[in-house]
Amino acid sequence: MPDTDGRDKQLWPAVQDAVLDAWHRFDRHGTVEERPGLARSVPVLDLLDDEVDLAPARRLPPPGRGQRATELRPYARTSGEALRRTADLTPPLPPREAARPAARPPLTTVGELARAGALTLHTGTGAGSGGVPVLTDHDDLTGGAPSGAPHEGGPDDTVVHTEPGDVVVPVFGGGAAARVVDEATAGAALGRGLTLLRPDPAVLDPWFLAGFLRGTANHRRASSYASTSARLDVRRLQLPRLPLAGQRGYSERFRELAAFEDAVRLAARLGERLVRGMHDGLTEGTLPAE
Repeated sequence: MPDTDGRDKQLWPAVQDAVLDAWHRFDRHGTVEERPGLARSVPVLDLLDDEVDLAPARRLPPPGRGQRATELRPYARTSGEALRRTADLTPPLPPREAARPAARPPLTTVGELARAGALTLHTGTGAGSGGVPVLTDHDDLTGGAPSGAPHEGGPDDTVVHTEPGDVVVPVFGGGAAARVVDEATAGAALGRGLTLLRPDPAVLDPWFLAGFLRGTANHRRASSYASTSARLDVRRLQLPRLPLAGQRGYSERFRELAAFEDAVRLAARLGERLVRGMHDGLTEGTLPAE
């Protein structure tokens, strides 16, 4: 069967065509040419063993990916480039002899900023129209592109679409995360379990806002804990009360940290793909051991 997680309905015609084509070939000839990852003819006696497990995955494991050296070389090259970029973007720490930071300014909360009109709060529903992707909580936590499919909302549902400069925060799970929406992510529908903060750019810098919302201690104070999960009350999150000019230094540092985090994620994905491909190649005999 072709790779699909069932969420993209556009893949189903291709799945249907592949299954019917394999079945018609088998129906005509009593067997079918083996196609790795797609089709294989297995005698009935081989299926009726002690376990009688008819799951296709057991008899038809997916083909290995990136198993040959020619296919692995691009991953090796891009992994190296990503690791070098990660090293270049590693944020510097201040020297030990640096002066102690100045006293912290007074704090305010997201709720107070909302009441003052410095930002607005929006709750995601996951509703939307066809063709508009949904930004999910998983996308927000991993930094991925909007990947969710919208569901049909009721008459009272209000679809929230992201805009550049919005800050998106997941409210479940207990992880400290806050994402600034860029041009590539803008226009997506806001998914369930997410709260969107839309700051007034004349008062609040979005990177300043997102950076302080990610503080671990900040999340701990603003969360309520059940036996198996945590829920974040976004309105209780705190940040310094600073004029826009005083936010700039923090904003630049938080931007640098975000760029480093993106580089680390990319290096991890490429490295994982390279390692998996080399394992497959070595175990399946398409790569030499020496």
